[in-house]
Order: sequence, then C-alpha cells, then structure tokens
Amino acid sequence: MKKNRSLNLKYAGSQIFYFAAFAAMMGYASVFLLDKGCSNSQIGIALALSSIIAVLLQPMLASFADNHKNIEIRNIMAPIILVVIALSAILYLIPGSALFVLFLVVTIFSIMSSIMPLMNSLAFAFEQHGIEINYGLARGLGSVAYAIASLALGHIVESFSPGILPLFYILFTVLLFIVVKMFVLPKEFKNDVEQVETPQEETEQLSFGKFCMKYKKFILFLVGFVLVYFAHTIINNFFIQIITNIGGTSADMGNAVFVAAMLELPTMAFFSKMSEKINCGTLIKFSILMFCVKHALTYFATNMIMIYLAQVCQMFAYALFIPASVYYVNEKIALADRVKGQSLVTTSMTLSGVFANFAGGIMLDALGVGHVLLAGIILSIVGAVIVILTTEKV
Repeated sequence: MKKNRSLNLKYAGSQIFYFAAFAAMMGYASVFLLDKGCSNSQIGIALALSSIIAVLLQPMLASFADNHKNIEIRNIMAPIILVVIALSAILYLIPGSALFVLFLVVTIFSIMSSIMPLMNSLAFAFEQHGIEINYGLARGLGSVAYAIASLALGHIVESFSPGILPLFYILFTVLLFIVVKMFVLPKEFKNDVEQVETPQEETEQLSFGKFCMKYKKFILFLVGFVLVYFAHTIINNFFIQIITNIGGTSADMGNAVFVAAMLELPTMAFFSKMSEKINCGTLIKFSILMFCVKHALTYFATNMIMIYLAQVCQMFAYALFIPASVYYVNEKIALADRVKGQSLVTTSMTLSGVFANFAGGIMLDALGVGHVLLAGIILSIVGAVIVILTTEKV
C-alpha cells in the first residue's frame, strides 16, 4: 500500500469540516431550539426523531452505494451535502414558527447523520489502486475540530445570538462539499490497480435480511454495542444534569467535553501503527471494557476530578473503538457488502441515541441521575459480554 499526501489531506479535511458542522448542529441543538421558542420536550422528541430517520436512511444509502459501484461515493455524498446547505440557508433566512424550525432541524440533522457511513467508506475508496488513507489520524482531527468548534461557538453565541448558528451549518458544509468533490484519484494512479483474488460470493449483492443471516455474529456484536453505547449516549446527552448533580457548572461541562475530545486525537492518529502490532479484534474488546470503566467512574463520581478521570477513559474507549470498528468491518465483511457493514455500525450508534433520548429524560425525571447511571452500567456489562464473545480475530 502506498500513501498519497494530497488524498490524505483532503480526507482529513472532510473529517474536520464534517465534525465541525456536527458540533454546530448537534452540540448546540438545545441552545438554538430554546432560542426559537421550543420546549425541552419538543427538543428531546426532535433529536430522537432525527436519530430514527437517520437509522432508516443509513442502510438505504449504504445499499445504494453497494449496488451502484459505478457511482463514486463522493458523487453520492455531494448532492446530499448540497441539500443540507440549501435547508440551512432556509433555516437562517426565512423566519418561521417553532414547528417550521423543528421540521428543518430534524431534516438537516438526520441527513448529516446518515452520511457518516459514507464518510467512513470514503477512506477505503482507493484501496484497489494501492493507496492507503490514514483513517485514524483523519478521524482524530475530526474530534479536535469538534472540540475547537464547540469552544469557539460557545463564545460566538454568547457574544451574538443562537440565531447565528445556521450560518456555521452553511460555512462548514460548504467547505465539506468542496473537499469531498476534490477527493479524486490522482492521474498517476489511474491505471495502477492491485490484482486481488476475489471469491465469487463477494461479488453477489445481499439484501438486508440475507446480510443479517450471513453475518449473524456481526449482528450480535452490534446488539452488544448498542447496549454499551446506550450509557455512553446518556452521559453525553444529559451531561449537564450529571455535572450539576455533583455541584459542577456548565463551564465545568465544557472543560470536560473539551478534554475528552482532544484526547481522542493521539489514539486515533496512531491507530494504524497500533493495529499493525495488536489484533483489531483485541483492540475492540479492550475499548469495550474501557467504556464500562468510564461509565462506572461517572456513576461513582462525587467531584469534578473524578469526572475528568472518567473523561480521560475516552481515549481508550470511544477513540479506540471508532477506528477499530471501521477496520474490523473492512476485514470481516465481503467487499460487496462493506458499505452496509459500515452503515450498520453507525446505525447501532444512532439507535442507541434514539433509546437514550426517549428513555433518558423520562428515567431522569422518575429515578434521578444515580439510578439512570446505574442502569447504564448494568446494560454496559451485558453488552460488553456479548461484544467480547462475538468479536473475531482479523
């Protein structure tokens, strides 16, 4: 495998602008919608609804990409990004009722979430030409972009108004569109195709049902991950409630989020080197155990020092699982179904988001922070056992 600096820079740029846009959208969703007159319950329903739509869209887009190999992934993504840009412009320029704003926000967020599997698959688009893209480094830079954008937008929103946020939706998605369109195979590689023996079964397209039957262990692996990721999503979505429960403030929460996001970079950046020495399946198992440690530390936290310690676990949990799962799918799933496989990993995260948004708020009101976190730990342990039993060596 050869490395191409230009393509690696462009792919890193796509991750940076995607996650900067995600920070402006999902990170400040409550801030923006409260400013537009939406209630907390409306915001919870809207976020859950966008997750549900994304769950439906992700496998549909993945199947389309798998079934139309003649269409480049960047050319599938580009028109979708243009739709997000257009809707963001409408959201900013045209005043409307809270219902109108909610409709646009749900549509924009669900579309942005749905293209994440395509973003992951883009990293392997030129493998057949012998070009290696450093996915881990690019994804790590995406996390840094999320952290920096979150901090910067906090000050910008405070100085101006939450109503300015759709401008940043537009800015980051326009930049994303540009780098995605520029992600083209260099001329010197046009005729350089690696000859790989491909089993006949890898060329046959599978329906979603047949995919599940063929990859039963992988589907069970995802079920386990959904249980683990539920607690992770609860902590992320209701972090302010957890922080204030131990006497912290929104500033403390911002610092904790920044620490976790910044610590993702070293793990993701050096993942390629790490995976050369340690089996990818082993890395996934370790990351799942670290998710459980993070959730336990958050549950037992009585001060911000313990919260920060829990956040440090991010570099061995989420930051390790994300690149490991992408490489794992690329190795374990047949070529013809790889985009479906990548899609299902992202879908499992989104599905956890649906459950966390619906159940989290209700459980917090009925049981309180401590009981919700305890339930998360129990689900994490059950999920971790399933993941460890179903993860295979690659």
